[in-house]
Formats: sequence, C-alpha cells, structure tokens
Amino acid sequence: MVTPHVVVAGGGVTGLAAALDLVEAGAEVTLLEATDRLGGMLRTSPFAGRMVDEGADAFLVRTPAAVDLARRVGLGDGLVHPASRRAHVWHDGALRPLPPQVLGVPVDLEALAASGLLSPDGLARVRRDLTDPATPLPPGDVTIAEAVGSRLGPEALAHLVDPLVGGINAGSVERQSLAAVAPQLDAARRDPAHASLIEACRAHLARARAAGVDPEAPIFAAPSGGMARLPAAAAEVAAAIGRLEVRLGAGVVAVERGPAVVLADGTTVAADAVVLAAPAPAAAAALAGLVPEAAAVLAGIEHTSVAFVRLALDPTDIGQPLDGSGVLVPRAAGRVVTACSWASSKWAHLAPAAGDGTVVLRAAVGRDDDQGSLLLDDGDLVGAVVDDLTAVLALRGGPRATSVHRWDRAFPQMTPGHLDRVAGAEAALVAAAPAVALAGMYLRGVGIPASVASGRAAAARVLAATGG
Repeated sequence: MVTPHVVVAGGGVTGLAAALDLVEAGAEVTLLEATDRLGGMLRTSPFAGRMVDEGADAFLVRTPAAVDLARRVGLGDGLVHPASRRAHVWHDGALRPLPPQVLGVPVDLEALAASGLLSPDGLARVRRDLTDPATPLPPGDVTIAEAVGSRLGPEALAHLVDPLVGGINAGSVERQSLAAVAPQLDAARRDPAHASLIEACRAHLARARAAGVDPEAPIFAAPSGGMARLPAAAAEVAAAIGRLEVRLGAGVVAVERGPAVVLADGTTVAADAVVLAAPAPAAAAALAGLVPEAAAVLAGIEHTSVAFVRLALDPTDIGQPLDGSGVLVPRAAGRVVTACSWASSKWAHLAPAAGDGTVVLRAAVGRDDDQGSLLLDDGDLVGAVVDDLTAVLALRGGPRATSVHRWDRAFPQMTPGHLDRVAGAEAALVAAAPAVALAGMYLRGVGIPASVASGRAAAARVLAATGG
C-alpha cells in the first residue's frame, strides 16, 4: 500500500480536519501554519472569570460535519447547547421577538404579526406570497434579495432575512448568492410543488419532522469550555495516531509542480500531495504561478472584516431583561453593532455565578458596506458599541471589563455564480495539478461544519490522486 506524504497548508479547523483524515488513512502529514498557533478563528480565552470565545461560539447541529468531528476527537459527551433559543430583532426602538422562520422566511404569520416587525402594509405583502403567483426568476443563480424580496417584499427582506442571512457572513442580501449562502431557500424557490416561498419552507419543515427531526431539538452546540477545544482536540488525536509533523510560523507562499510548497523563509517542502487549507487570498497567491486560472478566481472573492467586542457588566446596569440568546440589529437601524449575543443567558456555563458575577455580552461589528467602524481604535470601538447597547439594552452603567478581537478579511462574500466559478477553479487545478486540493469555507459555505466538510473532502481527493 502506498504511504503518501501530504502537506496540509493551514492549521485552522479545516486543515486539522483534513490532517486527521489523512493520518487515519495512513498518510504521512506535514501541517504548516503561518501563525504561532493552531485553531485559526476558533479562539477561547479567560474573560470575567470564565472561558469566553473570541469569535464563533457554536456550530450547527443539523449539518453533521462539526458534530461528527467533535465525537471523533472525544468531545461528543461534553457538547453543550444554548440554554435559550429565543432571539430578538432590534426594530423601531424596541426588542422584537424573532418569529418562527427558515433563514428569515416566516412560517407562522400570526407570530410574525404579533412581533411588530412589519407594518400592516409589510405584513399584507408577505401574506400575498400565499395567494399571488410567484414572480418568475431566471433559472440560474440570483441574489437573495432577488429571490426573497420579490416574494415577501422589502420590509420582510430588511427586518427578517437580511439580519439573519446577512449575518452568516457579514454581507448584504442585495449581493449574496442564493445558491451558495442560502441553499435551503434556493431549494424552496425551485420547489415545483409550491409556488409560495412560505409554503415551500413549511413543507421543508414538515418533511424534516416526518423524517424524525425533532423541531425542539437544539440547533447549535459547542464544546464545554469553548470552541478552541475543537481544533485543539483534533490536533491532539492526530498527533497521537502518529505520522504528523506540525510546523508553526511556516507560511506557504507558493505551490510548485511536483508538487512542493515554498515557505516564506525560502525553503521548499516536497510532497506527494498538497491540501491548500489557507484563506482564499493566501491560496490565490500560492497558486498564481502554478494555476493562474484558479488563482484568479480565488483572488476575485471579496472578503469582509469583522470584530467581536466582549463586555462584562453588572447585572443591575442592564435595563432590559435578557430573556433569550441575543439580538440582531438590521442595517437599517444605522448602528455599529450588527448583533449581540447575550452570552450569560445563552450559555449556562457563562452565567454570572460561573464567573465574577457579571453578565457577559458579545457584540459583533462589521458589514460588507460598513468597514469604517473597524478603523476605530479599540477604545473608540468599545465606546461606539457601548453607545449602541445603551440604546438597545437600556444600559445604566459602563462595562467593568472589555476586550476587542479583530478578524481581518474573515468572511468571504459569495456573489451570484460563485459555485460555478469555484467549480471552474477546481477543474483547472485538477487538470494542472491533480494532487493539489483546495479546502476552506470560501468554497461552498461559511461556518464550522462547512469548513470541516471541506477539509475532509480535500483529504479524500488527494488520497484518491495518490492511491493512498
């Protein structure tokens, strides 16, 4: 049996998922990470007497890749779920309950009416989706706004769909690809049995229930102790299997025929195969000399930067009851904050009694059309966040502690045709260098499950290419 040597470039959860599969299959793996630590954007650190995430704080359960990885690396029994599924939207100066929905498409119109999120005219426009013929759409990929706005109207798009779906990758529904970013809604709008988008989403939920999916089951999960435990455990399990060499501070600047990779210090590492699990800009630069067609596609993917601001507040300084997991802030509200996770209500292990007695909030900042707020220094950014949360949560006092965590070019912006362009780039790569595979959430979906699935798919491709 062939024992291939595979270089995995990138030590985030994508690269670690690939490396784990590779060593389990018998390959020799050299894992190269440009920074001084593994884990990528999954970081957890002490804050207000608790271990609090600096970036993503959960992953989807119904998309199984991340849950499966957690179980494989011994974290399955330690997964925790949000204590509350209730979420809110900040609208017209008040917290409004988010009604039952599928990626912002409401499925309970009575709950929608009671929420106060839409005007009478806006609600009437949504109801027409149930009775009026659907607006024809072209057969190919369209923006989320084209597909959903034409069915539900501008108010539902702005107050429901954009805060939810736009929050997935800090982008605007006016520019995001329906097929790449919201495949559930793409399938719903193509459902031949339902001209109504609402009815198609209701049918989707009914099919899931018929298949045994519990509608009350948790949607999200996280390792107890924080998201950083997932990549750390993956690295530990892979190392325990053996055949894994990890090099930190080893950024890949080029992939050459052979294949081989060239590091930032000028050294070259030869291999039988390469999994390029670096972010799209770095992957584009590395492939520029080998497969310029693929490099051009990757370089053309826009990215949005974001920041997460953690705040610890005295419970008596918060005027609004934190009866849920958090609040979404639509772009029309004109605020710096795009969402705020009520971490101490969302997670039992982050309750005030679990730490220093404070309430922990995590505010997200940064949209594709609002990168200016990220130019503020940390102090001014915290001040802007506190101003916003004072309005949203009726704060009566300032935070006892804060921290700012910036993620440069963190979220890919997938515009219409994205999946076709990615497929073309991968085809060009297969033709020029079949033992080199791409992996990352910029390919086919943002989020931890998509990242894990991408890493595993890349590992399978290079194993097949090398006969491993």
